[in-house]
Amino acid sequence: MSRKAIVWFGFGAALLAAVGLVAAVPIAQAGQIALKLATSQPPKGGFLGETPKIFADEVEKATKGQVKVQIFHSGTLSSNEAELFQMAQSGAVDFAIGATTYILGWAPQAKVFDLPYLFEGAPHFKKVVQGKVGEVIAKQVEDDGVYLITYILPGVRSIFTTKRPIEKLEDARGLKIRSMQSPVYIDMFKNMGMLPTPMPSSELYTSLQTGVVDAGENDPASVVSWGWVDVIKYYSLNEHSISCNVMMMNKKKMDSLPADVQKAIRAAGKTAENYQLDYIQKALAENLDKIKAKGVKVNVIADKRPFQDAVKDIIAKYEPEIGKDLIQAVRDAK
Repeated sequence: MSRKAIVWFGFGAALLAAVGLVAAVPIAQAGQIALKLATSQPPKGGFLGETPKIFADEVEKATKGQVKVQIFHSGTLSSNEAELFQMAQSGAVDFAIGATTYILGWAPQAKVFDLPYLFEGAPHFKKVVQGKVGEVIAKQVEDDGVYLITYILPGVRSIFTTKRPIEKLEDARGLKIRSMQSPVYIDMFKNMGMLPTPMPSSELYTSLQTGVVDAGENDPASVVSWGWVDVIKYYSLNEHSISCNVMMMNKKKMDSLPADVQKAIRAAGKTAENYQLDYIQKALAENLDKIKAKGVKVNVIADKRPFQDAVKDIIAKYEPEIGKDLIQAVRDAK
């Protein structure tokens, strides 16, 4: 069987499983509209907090109970976020949450969120996604059968390891690191002298445990919610980039709904977005404390200039693809 066939066989199996689980959900009462939301994240905590619940509650409230959103959390339908987005695109679910790295084929300019040392925390991210940049990325995905409803910030990403702490750039060299399936991330880690291995987040725990990779990288909330905190020894805060997640909705489903329901969904998405962007700032210290409590040694890299210098050519490399104006819009939002 070819690799492509295997990938689609795996997606097909996940889709059938999703359909089976969805079919088990009680049918909505007459006159009600039942929508399904899938996420790999837990119902509370992590980087989402209660974002899906707040979204669901807002939709139900705004439609006076006409629309109910059923939440499938903790990877119930799939922990692979690429599959979750495919489910939203196909209509197997109505909403899916995942990282923008899995929609680069739909929105190539979303690579702007992967660029190293471009964003400066949650307030800057909020201005970016609620401005011109957010509008451009949202428009790009519409011809792929989905609407972008909500932007989500998991946090600032740093490197965690099983072998040694990273105090300076030389400490990173030669380490095998799990990378998101983004060419920007692969180039970034190569420039740092690391050996990037692209794989889904759902495979990282076992890969760290078995030594397939020596390192991973992510924000503190994700380190806790994915359970990586249980298999790592060091977390070195080089803060190389931010994460960007989004909530997508199946376009056909949205277009089939009454105008007032569509308006309610978009408004609920914005309410959930504002909640999450405020929540993540509070969650940072809390999750770092949880990581330390597990015995992981956390160190702050005070001088980030060697890391910044190592990857400074990456923005220029991807500028033609992302667009000089879009990158400048990110900088101008500071």
